Amino acid sequence: MLQSQLGAGPQVPAPAKPFGQQLNDNIADIPRQAGLTARYGIEGVGGALNMLATPVRAGLNLLLPKQQTLPGLVAGASRRDAIQPINFKGLADAVGLPEPRNALERVVSDASRTVAGGLVPMAAAGRIAQGASGVTKGVAQTLSANPLQQLVSAGSAGGAGGYVRETGGNDSSQMLASVAAGVAAPLAMNKLSQVAGAVGRMARPQAPPPAQIDIHINNALQPSGMTLNDLPASVQAGIRKDVTEAFNIGGSVTPMAVRRLADYRLTGATPTAAGLTDNPAVITQQRNLAKLGINSKDSAAQALGQTENANNRVLISGLNDLGAGTPDTAISGGRRVMGALSSRNDAAKSAIDARYAAARATDGRSAALDPHTFSNRANDALDEALLGGKLPADVRSLLNKAASGKMPLTVDTAEQFKTRIGDLQRSSTDASERKALGLVRQALDDTPLLDGQGQDAINAFNRARSLNRAWMGIVEKTPALQAVRDGIEPDKFVQQFIVGGGAKANVADLAALRQSVKASPDALQAVREQIAAHLKAKALNGAADEVGNLSQSAYNKSLNAIGDEKLALFFTRPEVDQLRAIGRVASYEQVQPRGSAVNNSNTAAAIGNIFDRLAASSLLSKVPFGKSLQEPIQNIAVGFKSSAAMNAPKALAGNALQRAAGRPVGLAMSPAVLMQQQEEN
Repeated sequence: MLQSQLGAGPQVPAPAKPFGQQLNDNIADIPRQAGLTARYGIEGVGGALNMLATPVRAGLNLLLPKQQTLPGLVAGASRRDAIQPINFKGLADAVGLPEPRNALERVVSDASRTVAGGLVPMAAAGRIAQGASGVTKGVAQTLSANPLQQLVSAGSAGGAGGYVRETGGNDSSQMLASVAAGVAAPLAMNKLSQVAGAVGRMARPQAPPPAQIDIHINNALQPSGMTLNDLPASVQAGIRKDVTEAFNIGGSVTPMAVRRLADYRLTGATPTAAGLTDNPAVITQQRNLAKLGINSKDSAAQALGQTENANNRVLISGLNDLGAGTPDTAISGGRRVMGALSSRNDAAKSAIDARYAAARATDGRSAALDPHTFSNRANDALDEALLGGKLPADVRSLLNKAASGKMPLTVDTAEQFKTRIGDLQRSSTDASERKALGLVRQALDDTPLLDGQGQDAINAFNRARSLNRAWMGIVEKTPALQAVRDGIEPDKFVQQFIVGGGAKANVADLAALRQSVKASPDALQAVREQIAAHLKAKALNGAADEVGNLSQSAYNKSLNAIGDEKLALFFTRPEVDQLRAIGRVASYEQVQPRGSAVNNSNTAAAIGNIFDRLAASSLLSKVPFGKSLQEPIQNIAVGFKSSAAMNAPKALAGNALQRAAGRPVGLAMSPAVLMQQQEEN
């Protein structure tokens, strides 16, 4: 309609071209339209710059002497006219940009110039508002407020004035049309925006009530052994917010995606679409997009690659917070634990020695016991149990000497006899031999005194021996304590009794170790640190934090080898959940499920960039400055896709929508990324 109204006069309409020819014409006209757009931008921005520079230009011209002609000036021109505005139209002509060739293009030119020109004062006002204060700041903020509405107003005003001009309107009519359109357009835009928002809210899915949101989250977390209340309050709030937004976007979420989101939030890592889904297409596209973006110089395009790196650092930092950041080595850490065990052993030994010293200080140590009763009871017990042949030779010899009177059987010698029997029992691995020794020991305990004297001494020795027996029972049940008594090296101690997978580091033995050092917070902390440091060392393969890449397979293998039961002895439940979440997030970040085609070699990134440039060059190469726009356009596209991939609620909703539809939902990748996917197949 506009074209017909702007026409020069009645014309015979040309026959309509077939669709294919029309498409050919439209495609062929793209470079011209791009050139016109560049002209509109140059002239619009240039005009605004000239307007802003008018006071400066006028001031400089005033400084020049009056009525003096300069060489090269038009005859009669004075120095007052020496500094002229820059001719941006001439600049556009000089670089060969096309000009509007009909009324429609001239009207579009008017609208485009006013839009481009409006950008300059808004940008200047925004910059002034940042550093100004008082009235100046208020004015600048007003001028830079609502930029979209201002640009719509400017474009409408320019287009309306141009339309009136092209249809015969005079200057007054053009001015009136421009003012009316400049006022009406933003008002109409606001009203349409309100209507669209209301319609959108009516059509958009509504999230369930908060109580139902919590039920959805708890059902999703159940396989991980966690509930929402097990998580820190800040983590709970973040998960609720993301899940609620996902429901508002897509109407549902998948439990697996929510469970993964909880792991990300618990560790502090940034969730992405690939991390929240098990979809091989999404994983392939995002990983290859990250490789494409990281090869650019644009920070927005690098976002996914930088996020992968940041997540790796966050997981390592999480291990450090749980104890892996200790400066202790296995040797120094082992010494801290062994020191606590040694202190407890020394305290027990001191108490036992004190009781034996008290027993030796009692009267009656020389009182005689009945040797015949002892001999008869011992032999009868051995015969009944058929264990006479299992009695060690030196004990049999002592038994015979006591029976024959060659060895006086006093309270003192009986105690020495009992000590010898106890040593043999602890060192023997033969159950029958230990039982035979026990029968002799029982007979000795039951042997009466000949004159009734010495019972106090016997009781004192029994108390001392009872304390020693109780302590040795603890030692026997605590291999780590026995190893310390035997003089083990600290680094071997940590490997064998804390982080190792052998028989000496089973759950029961580690629990006994914890019981032995529970009075020493430093020792308990040292065990925690050695466990966490062991996990980190395995995950980083010994590399430093700054350069290490956490291997999910090595970490999870080591974590599973230790097991939750052992971890629970030294870490709280939330800390165990954190350790497990670190392993799961690491796997989400690194997994490449069957069907994915991630370009691990990274060889296609450079080729991909070239491919995208070639795809755009057929159009952009025909536009002045077009080639310089190719890389920024590519970076902008990658940046937008990266931002979408890091929108957690959208990823949660997208995964649910994908499952409901039974088809993959990708990231709408560029040909470069598709090329990367195919290169290694």
